[in-house]
Parts: sequence; C-alpha cells; structure tokens
Amino acid sequence: MNTLTLKNLVVYIEKEKFTPQNYERQMAYLQENTPFFQKVVFLEPENAAGLFDLSDMAATICLTTSPDMAKQMQGLGIAVLGFQAEEDEMMQANYVVLSLEQVTYQDFVRVFERYHGIPWQILETKRCRLREFCMDDLDDLFALYAKPHVTDFIEPLYEYEQERLYEETYIERIYGFYGFGMWLVFEKDSGKLIGRAGLEYREPCREGEAELGYLITPEHWRKGYATEVCQAILSYAKDELGMERIISHVDERNLASRQFLGKMGFQGKQMPDEWIYSYNL
Repeated sequence: MNTLTLKNLVVYIEKEKFTPQNYERQMAYLQENTPFFQKVVFLEPENAAGLFDLSDMAATICLTTSPDMAKQMQGLGIAVLGFQAEEDEMMQANYVVLSLEQVTYQDFVRVFERYHGIPWQILETKRCRLREFCMDDLDDLFALYAKPHVTDFIEPLYEYEQERLYEETYIERIYGFYGFGMWLVFEKDSGKLIGRAGLEYREPCREGEAELGYLITPEHWRKGYATEVCQAILSYAKDELGMERIISHVDERNLASRQFLGKMGFQGKQMPDEWIYSYNL
C-alpha cells in the first residue's frame, strides 16, 4: 500500500479574481488550515520557482485558482484542489471548491490521498478500523470470502482476474464519485481483516438514502462486532454524509441477519424472496 503522507501546501491564488473583502475573508479561512502543514509556500507570478524549494514535491498539494497552474502541478505529479473563483472558468482538477469557508485540513488530505491512490481511513470503533479497499487487499479479500458460510446469502466474488478488474473500477467510480462504498473491517488488536461493511447507492434508493451491507467472519460472530461496526456506520452516514434513511435487503432465509437488523432498530417489510429493512437517521 502507498504510504505517502501529506506534508506541504502550495498556494497560488489570483488576487484579481476577488473583491478585496472576499479575498481577505478567503485567506482568513485558509489560515485556519495552514498550521497543519509542515511547509506552506505562497507562489506569486514572479516567484513561481519557490515551488522547487520543497524537498518532497510528491508529499505536496496545491490550492489554486488558475486552471493553467492546476494543469502544470498535476503534470509534476502534485495533487490539486481547485478553487474556482469565476463561474465560467473550467478548472483542471478532479476536486473543486467555490469557497474555502467549509474546507478543512481533512479535505486536503482526502484530495491528496485520492490523487495518489491511497485508501481513505473511514472510521474507528473500540475494536475495529474501517478503511477503503485497495488493490493490495485483493488476496486477503479472497481469503475472507473463502471462509465457511460467508457467502451463504450473498454473492461470491468473481474469478480472480475479473474481480481484480471490478475492484479497480469500483475504486475509481464508486469511491471516487460517491466518496463511500463497501469498506474493509480490520480488528485493531490483531490487524487482521475480519469483515466488510459499508454503504452503497443502489436502485431504488432515493436521494438521502443508501443501502447498508455487512459481513463478519464466522470466528467473530456473536461477539458484538457487527453491532459495533454497523452502529458506527449509521452515525457516519448521518453526521458525515448527511443521509436521512438507510435500507438493507436480506434474503428471507437469513434469519440471523433479519434478527440482527431488528435489534438495531430497523423496520422490516416482507417482499417476494427477501425482506427490505429501513432505518430513519
């Protein structure tokens, strides 16, 4: 797994694109984040060479209002958070903000990690850590799904090469677009992969809804891991993602899962061949 960490911030803001009052306000918002970086470089047109004072450009993110600068930075392998100051401007960056008011240091970290293919750390519970899948996890994922009873009521993985291609696409199009998906569950004490859980947008989910999925290895059943993880995910869905309702589809034969969701406070509705559970956040 890529262990690169964010250290430096390069800022190239075109002052002429703002009113004096708005410029001062945006810089004040930015100053709230600069203490978290080891080094911050403010570039001006006449001193753009200041970038090369940085000893580790790969550990750098650039905040800029300039589409040309964004393109140049990415050409150097530097992550970019675009700051679009003019409505008709096309910013050459995967992530763009219209104001710095709500931007936190964690937002810079997330943009940096996505650019470099580093899986996001999602949340922690008392005994577990949840993070995104990365391709280095593929063999462990197959080992997880090979355990007895894991796929009794869920779809198995594809054949190895097909699953590899599927997961590469999932990282790009699901994590990359939605910012959430199915995550890996690691036990803190052992560091071992013990499950998979998360949220996905699937039809017929409406706006503000997502589907909860979860699996825990059999050796960790009846120890409260599923409850601990899923309660944390519900809180994350409400507090971090702004969701209003979570649903879950359960095979009608899966009595353990049906009972589990009932204890979690979900309301169930019987459908042909399955139960659909819902939970208002």
